[in-house]
Amino acid sequence: MFSRRALIRASVGLCSCGACVATGPASLATAARAEPTHIPGSGYDLRFIGSQRDTIANGRVGALIDMRTLANKPNLYAIGPIERLRGEVTVIDSRPSMSRVGPNRSILVAENFETSAPFLVWAEVPVWRTLPMPTQVRSFTDLEAFVPRAIETVGLDLQRPVPFLVSGQEDLIEFHILNHGDEPYNPAKIKDIQIPFNVARTDATVVGFYSLSHRGIFTPMDSTIHIHFQTVKNDVSGHIHTLEIGAGAVLSLPRAV
Repeated sequence: MFSRRALIRASVGLCSCGACVATGPASLATAARAEPTHIPGSGYDLRFIGSQRDTIANGRVGALIDMRTLANKPNLYAIGPIERLRGEVTVIDSRPSMSRVGPNRSILVAENFETSAPFLVWAEVPVWRTLPMPTQVRSFTDLEAFVPRAIETVGLDLQRPVPFLVSGQEDLIEFHILNHGDEPYNPAKIKDIQIPFNVARTDATVVGFYSLSHRGIFTPMDSTIHIHFQTVKNDVSGHIHTLEIGAGAVLSLPRAV
């Protein structure tokens, strides 16, 4: 059990990913024509399509990318929402987790690429470099401050977006899964479709993307990082808004080449 005093909260809003080129509600045919933005990094290739701003503020919740086009990519890491904001997309080392809200607020995770997304950020990372997590890095806010320091330490370019992982036992993850219904999308009710869940003392991998210059695109407007998670069994995943990192967790960054 955790007291409320013990928890350090950091609300980051709706998960966000993609470029500012979203064109509105789209069929998969339109998604096939959409072009992602490519940002190569040292030891990784990063791409994004769509944007949080277009999806949330302008209601462009239709498909911009068919996830099946990424199904055969090795070393793939990706996060975003499911089309029409009906779930969350999380891919870690090419292992997909498409999480949705089921009956009686259950969590349903499909381990396949049979869906699409209105915005997405993804990277191919062949080799990771692992760093110990300092004992004082325990909350979402702590992690947000530590990641850029670690990026500089390993010699990556801090001016470019960088994917990262946090692996180990997480003492607490509070997260949401989007669950929009059949009614027309209303930006004013975005919080109502973020269905909250939490897991405690769970072995999981957190996948995240850091950027100084992509707020409202593939990081939230109030943060430089956007993070999802996947349990070891791949039976739970979603968008993290509060995190309490367990002792012994490690941070992984792409190995610079």
